[in-house]
Amino acid sequence: MKTSTQNAWAIAALIMGATFVASCKKDDTPALPAIGGYNGSNDVATGNLLAHWTFDGTQNERISGTAPANAYGTVNYVSSVAAGSGQALNLVNGAVVYPPIAKLNTPNALGAYTMSMWINIKNNGKTFTSLFGLFPTASAEAFGNLSAGVETGSFPVRTGADTLVLKANYKSLLANGNFNGQDNRPDPRGKPPVGVFKGAGVWSHFVIRFDPVTNKLEVFGNGQSIGAYNDRGVNTVALNMLTPCQAIVGSLASTEIGFTKAGPLPGYTTLGTFAIDNIRLYNKNLIDSDITAIYQLEAAGR
Repeated sequence: MKTSTQNAWAIAALIMGATFVASCKKDDTPALPAIGGYNGSNDVATGNLLAHWTFDGTQNERISGTAPANAYGTVNYVSSVAAGSGQALNLVNGAVVYPPIAKLNTPNALGAYTMSMWINIKNNGKTFTSLFGLFPTASAEAFGNLSAGVETGSFPVRTGADTLVLKANYKSLLANGNFNGQDNRPDPRGKPPVGVFKGAGVWSHFVIRFDPVTNKLEVFGNGQSIGAYNDRGVNTVALNMLTPCQAIVGSLASTEIGFTKAGPLPGYTTLGTFAIDNIRLYNKNLIDSDITAIYQLEAAGR
């Protein structure tokens, strides 16, 4: 009886000690400091995030679960921008095409918008590169409702970080039946240059923000506005998209990727050769501090 009692007390002491150690470990582990008021990139404007491609071993869009309809060329994965961020999509003369995604397929789904992504791309001295956009299925034109691209033909291939010329494109159906097409009109050889930053050949954060109230179409590189001709005029109102439309990574609309009415790819572009990660589409023009927070959080793998 005495032995049994001693054993019981020993077991109880072990349990209490383990509980105490576990409790201390949990309490003693410091929480990561907030960045821009957020603990993680998914906490930024959560209610306005319509689509998010993580590319962590999958090409599916995260929120809807939509899988690609088709892929073209070489499509694989590489290590992403930061430790903890996992994988990124890598294209070599390639493209990925998605079927229509419900949240992105009403004309006013993105009246105001912010598009965010990480890219690793080199200049080629020859052709334009389309990174990502929403393209009407039945359009007879290569450019879509909205897209992000790089004027990779503006500068030759160089080693190390080099100048990137980022391009934002917007095309809206107006009430009178006409279209208003705009871009940010970068000027890489202006005095001073606008719409450029040192981001070629390294991982860089690329954001496009459109505000229909101010008529501004703005581009950010690594969390900071890189300038250009941002004010696109009073006719540049809330985006009114042609639908159905499909998300494309790595190409403009063309017959080569199943857009039968668009015709072949124009001679000034090809299928994409680059890596891309964490594409996000918000139905809101995010404030500057939120854009900076996304950049800093994702760069930290959060």
